[in-house]
Amino acid sequence: MLVLAAYDGEELLGVIRTVGDGATIIFVQDIFVFPDKQRQGIGTALLRAILERYPNVRQIELATDNTHKTMAFYKSMGFKEMSEIGCCGFMKCQ
Repeated sequence: MLVLAAYDGEELLGVIRTVGDGATIIFVQDIFVFPDKQRQGIGTALLRAILERYPNVRQIELATDNTHKTMAFYKSMGFKEMSEIGCCGFMKCQ
């Protein structure tokens, strides 16, 4: 659906990629910031750009690693674990 990238000049710093219909649901498929560029607001800016572009979408979902670092980041951006809002999620990995 949408791919955004952050650059410093010609240097790629990070990327966010979304899928969905842009009206009722968006899934953040990937968000990546190079490790040496993390903690500088790049991921925040990328995710904020998605949230601002689709302010009326009912569901914005993502799946991520269960680490303190990633959990703290997404919670700081207003995301909640599905169980906190009366939902559950399922995945089938092969």
